[in-house]
Amino acid sequence: MLMNQDIFGRFFQIELFGESHSEEIGIILKGVPENIKLDINFIQNELNRRRPAQNNLTSQRNEPDKFHFTEGVKNETTTGEKIRITIPNIEIRSQDYSQFEDIYRPSHVDYPARLRYGSEINLLGSGRFSGRLTAPIVAAGAIAKIILMQQGIKIGGYTSQIGSIKDENHYSAKQIQEKVESNKVRGMDSELTPRMIALIDDVIKQEDSVGGAVTIQIENYPPGLGDPWFHSLESDLASAILSIPSTRGIEFGTGFKAASMIGSEHNDPYILKNGKIATKSNHCGGIIGGISIGTPIIFRVPIKPTASIGKIQTTLNFKTKKMTELKIKGRHDPCIVPRVLIAIEAITAIVLVDHWLISKTKNKKK
Repeated sequence: MLMNQDIFGRFFQIELFGESHSEEIGIILKGVPENIKLDINFIQNELNRRRPAQNNLTSQRNEPDKFHFTEGVKNETTTGEKIRITIPNIEIRSQDYSQFEDIYRPSHVDYPARLRYGSEINLLGSGRFSGRLTAPIVAAGAIAKIILMQQGIKIGGYTSQIGSIKDENHYSAKQIQEKVESNKVRGMDSELTPRMIALIDDVIKQEDSVGGAVTIQIENYPPGLGDPWFHSLESDLASAILSIPSTRGIEFGTGFKAASMIGSEHNDPYILKNGKIATKSNHCGGIIGGISIGTPIIFRVPIKPTASIGKIQTTLNFKTKKMTELKIKGRHDPCIVPRVLIAIEAITAIVLVDHWLISKTKNKKK
C-alpha cells in the first residue's frame, strides 16, 4: 500500500505512520527550527483534549495518548533535525470488527478502500483511515502552536453547531481560549450549550449520532502570507482540514452566504485603524487572493454525524448479495464535533507555521 500520500507541507512537513490497531501510531516532523523550547505539559494537554473517554459524550475507548519523542528533541528543546513522535495504542478490541469482512459498514471506508488497495488491506478500526491518526497530528500541531504563540499569533476554536442548534455569535480568540473548555461540547454560548448537550444525550438514547460545525478564529497572523493558485493560504488550509476524517467542507468569512449578497454588501473597504491598514468589515475572513491581509482569519467547518451507530441498519452482504440487518458494536462517538475540533486547530497551526516559514525564507533571499 503506497503511503506517500500521508505527507503534508512544504517547509514545515508532517508524515503520519501507524494504524488504528497497530502497536503504535506517530508522526515525523521536518523543518522545525532548532532551539525551540517545548512545553511538554502543553503538548500532553492538547492530546488530552482530543483523547477518547473524556466524558459520557465521547467514545469510551480508553487511550491515555501518552506521547514520546524518539528523535529531534534534546532536553525538551528542538535540535533542528527531524522530530519523531510515537503514541502507543493501548486498548484495542479487534474482535469488534470481525463482522465487517462481508458486510461493509454504511458510510465507512471499508468498500472504497478495498477497491483502491485490495482485499488484504487492514481495516481493523478503519486502519490507516481512522480518526485515531489525528492524535499524532494534534501532537505535531501543539509544536506548531508553540511556535505561533512565540510570535503572538492566537488560535481559538469552538463548537458553533450541534445538529440544528447554531451559535451565530462572534468571539475573539482570547474569549474562546478562556471559555471553550468549560463544558463538554466546547461551546461558547451559555444558553445554547445545555441544549447541545441535551441533543447529544438524546441521540445516545436512540443509539444514533449527530453532526455539527466548528469555527476557528486566528488573530495576529502577519499580512502578506500565501501564494497564488495551488498553494494559497486558503487552498492549503482547505486541503489540510478536509484531510481530517468527518469534515465535509469549509467556508471562510461570510462563506456560502456570499452567494446571496451583492458586491457592495460583500466588499471589505480598507480603512486606517490605530495607524495600520485594516478593513471596515471582514467578509473575506482575513484572506484575499489566497494571501493573508492581517485581519482575523475566520472559517467554519461542517462535521458529519459519526457513521458508526448502534441503531439497526439494513445494508448489503457482499458475499451473499442479499440485504441484511447490521448492528454495529464497539465504542464510538455519538457526536465527534468536540473532539475533531482539536484536530482541526492542530492542522490549522501546522499550515500557518508552514506559510510563515516559507515567507521567512523568501524574505531572506531578497
